[in-house]
Amino acid sequence: MSETLPTVYEIQKVIAEADGIKTLVFKGNFDFAPGQFVMVWLPRVEEKPYGIWRTKTGEFRITVSAIGEFSKKLTSQKVGAPVGIRGPFGRGFSVLKKKKVVLVGGGFGVAPLLGLAERLEHCEVNFIIGARSKKFLFGEKYAAKMGAKVSIATDDGSRGTQCFTTDLLAKILEKQGKLTPQISGGVDAVFSCGPELMLQKVAQICQDAKVPSELSLERMMKCGIGVCGSCAMDDSGFCVCREGPIIEGERALKLVEFGKYRRDSVGERIEF
Repeated sequence: MSETLPTVYEIQKVIAEADGIKTLVFKGNFDFAPGQFVMVWLPRVEEKPYGIWRTKTGEFRITVSAIGEFSKKLTSQKVGAPVGIRGPFGRGFSVLKKKKVVLVGGGFGVAPLLGLAERLEHCEVNFIIGARSKKFLFGEKYAAKMGAKVSIATDDGSRGTQCFTTDLLAKILEKQGKLTPQISGGVDAVFSCGPELMLQKVAQICQDAKVPSELSLERMMKCGIGVCGSCAMDDSGFCVCREGPIIEGERALKLVEFGKYRRDSVGERIEF
């Protein structure tokens, strides 16, 4: 797949996952690391970045939440519709073997973590999934099928525990103790994708517990290859599309704008 020119794929299947969340399934057997992303182009519309994941070889999936104009048009596409895709781009998650890990996902940010869970080898996986309510909940069945121990947090308590995902993470780390090299001992690593305020809290909890973490950042991306600078974060110049989107939690906490604000398509500052 090209980094500069989109390859056209036809949608093979559309899966309604939750309220406003759909997964588009494509045939394709190219290499990508869990946590990497692609630029998705709708002819005569626009191009936007999305995470990719798979449940088996020979396919790849893009999970979309219908929030903005582009995502609403993307989720309205039918089987057989052409979609332009270029990539994959960026840095992916570390794929561990024989470790005890915790995955923390919020909303449709669960999707890249499902791709990671599918690749982890002989790991003990605690998968924390959060949503506003059960009607927005995505990924529980996939995670359970992969053998993960699943914990659910919803804002309204309609499914699982009424709390934040980070509350469940703190309980797991407190129960297991600090980092140890044994799979049956403490947690070895935490991986997270979702709203940035959640990611900030995940990073802080892990830093306090001395457990390494990796986070998936989201910023305005136009080129995907580190040329336009639209996704460069203030002060550091950290280019999310090229140096990320996966970043160590301790490094993220040192970025000036992390967890505080982002920039829109014209560079205006938007507070979280």
